[in-house]
Amino acid sequence: MRRFELLRWNSFFLVIVFLALFYLVAYSFFVRRPQQEVVKIFFADRITAAHRYLIDKYNALNAGKVEVIPIDFPNPDFSTNERKEILARSLRGEGDGIDLLAVDVIWVQRFAKWCEPLGTHFSQQELQRIIPDALYSCYSDGDLVAVPLDLVVGVMYYREDLVRQMPGGDGIVRSLASGMTWDQFIALRGRYRGKGPFYVFPAAGFEGFICGYIENLLSLQPDYFSKSGFSFDTPEGKKALQLFVDIVQKSAIAPPIVTTFTEVPSYEYYVKNDGLFLHGWTSYDKDFTQQPYDWNKQQFLRKAPLPRFAGGHPSSMFGGWDLMVSRFSTKKDAVIDFVKFLLTDESQESFYARGGYYPVVTSFYDNPASVERHPEIAGIKELMRFGVHRPPVKDYTNNSKIMAYYLSLAVKGKITVDSAVREATRAIQSAQASVETR
Repeated sequence: MRRFELLRWNSFFLVIVFLALFYLVAYSFFVRRPQQEVVKIFFADRITAAHRYLIDKYNALNAGKVEVIPIDFPNPDFSTNERKEILARSLRGEGDGIDLLAVDVIWVQRFAKWCEPLGTHFSQQELQRIIPDALYSCYSDGDLVAVPLDLVVGVMYYREDLVRQMPGGDGIVRSLASGMTWDQFIALRGRYRGKGPFYVFPAAGFEGFICGYIENLLSLQPDYFSKSGFSFDTPEGKKALQLFVDIVQKSAIAPPIVTTFTEVPSYEYYVKNDGLFLHGWTSYDKDFTQQPYDWNKQQFLRKAPLPRFAGGHPSSMFGGWDLMVSRFSTKKDAVIDFVKFLLTDESQESFYARGGYYPVVTSFYDNPASVERHPEIAGIKELMRFGVHRPPVKDYTNNSKIMAYYLSLAVKGKITVDSAVREATRAIQSAQASVETR
């Protein structure tokens, strides 16, 4: 009997041990099991309201799996040149602090050596959704190394309330919409009685100023770079620069202070001082809605084609931002998935509606529903019809720095136009020769 009791007690003890082990294993497996690590994507760009909306939306859709963490380069704090150098230093160190970066369309060639080739990640069908002009800047040596995020073109802003107060103001508005020559535009100065500046454009020695110069140049000769390259000691090269020099130094069309302006300060000065006309990008009317300088004035801003030379071609510079994936990222699959999310029809329309950037997908411009929601699409397509590109060459950014230095000196009245184009050409050729002999 005692042996039976002992056996029963041992069996009971073994059951208890078994149950304890079972619960211990179950607890370890179900409760203590490590959670799946969230993949964190670090995305560097100027983070607008549109960016934040789409990043939040993507993170919600991928909660617990992927999180996009923005690295912001706000406009007031970083010029495009400063942003470029910070990104270049980060990638040069081969670190994984940045997975995805937005680059100015003219930086693609420079950043290609640090970024992932994307040809195998995007099918032809996916690429065919994208506007050819937007894809233009995304190749290096024939390889797809970037995809476009958004698109802008150069445009003339004007204060409609002030223009309509001028003699014949209604007719001026109609003429602006159809496009003016520079002579016609300059002639309007005699009819303007306002106290503010007639015309503001960014004329400091930086890339934005060179965009305006190249617009002038390609208005005179659309195939200039294929024929003359970066040699500007030509009749067209001089005429394109002389226009800006005369506007500032001779005719008082623009105040001399514009020679100190990059893009954001030029806009601020224009708004605060009741400027009449402004050379800018098509995104300006949305860029500054979050922190307007004076909304009572900014609400009257309207867009028109840039003036052209008599007998010349309408010419508006394409700009915008492309997306590149760091070669050193360890999360490339997740990064590509986020990029494709940003290129969906819905995301692209959000970039336009919330940020003012032109979508890079053809469906936005051809879809009747989009046209109904955004009646201004017809005008956008017309402005884009006159779009021109800067030459996508590896040494463009270095050449542009040289151009900006010498050409801006002429606009400041410190050297002649002849000296500016001659010295810019000489310095560019010298730099190219130095590279070739290394």
